[in-house]
Amino acid sequence: MNALMNKPTLNRICFLSSLTLSLTMLASFLGCATQGGLSFSQSKPITREEAVATWSLTDSENELFNMILSADGSAVDTWWKGEDGAKGERGRWELVNGTIDIRLNSGWRDVISRSALGYDKLGYPPGLAPGSGPQKEAVNSGDAVKVSGDDLRFVGVWIIPGALAGPKYELYTALRSDGMAMKSIDAINQGTWQIESGIAHLYWADGWHTTIEPVDDGTFFSKSWKPGVALNEMPSGSAVVRRVMK
Repeated sequence: MNALMNKPTLNRICFLSSLTLSLTMLASFLGCATQGGLSFSQSKPITREEAVATWSLTDSENELFNMILSADGSAVDTWWKGEDGAKGERGRWELVNGTIDIRLNSGWRDVISRSALGYDKLGYPPGLAPGSGPQKEAVNSGDAVKVSGDDLRFVGVWIIPGALAGPKYELYTALRSDGMAMKSIDAINQGTWQIESGIAHLYWADGWHTTIEPVDDGTFFSKSWKPGVALNEMPSGSAVVRRVMK
């Protein structure tokens, strides 16, 4: 039979044999990596430069929220299902064994590690003793993805001064990277947002319209219009706003 084979046929057989051998070696490596405890996060730890970013994560209901990790170790998220609503959560983060270990003031703990295709997140509920390792089973898991592009300037929790001075009268607005928004006032407090000509436009379900605009000096300025008031008319309110970073 070999004598009847032409050269293209022999080349095809050699190629298939090489491909089979390569796949076998890959499967063997992955098996050893799983059984022997080798992981991608161990082979290439996450660096501080990687960790300092705005991350997209998901909660136990598979709903997106964002986690902003700053270089000083502070963490702020846009998870608005808790008691503080649009204020989100605060906490601290550090690198532990090549992973990002985030401890939130609510008691929740998120761990971001490197995966074969990017990054993964495991979420652990309150109740862990400070300094203890992750419990055996996480209550939620999912991909961890870095936010990029123009959204980086706006995703997060914003403080908007109230009509009177002082923290007691401050308003909070949380902007998520999926285009959803929530504010800390009004019964109907959710909406959507998008960037138009470099300005974040917030469209609230109750009819209010808010903008957050970067200023040349590095600050941000916000304007709001009541329902029914056109954007080319005098805004109902305006103020310098700031994003919460710790």
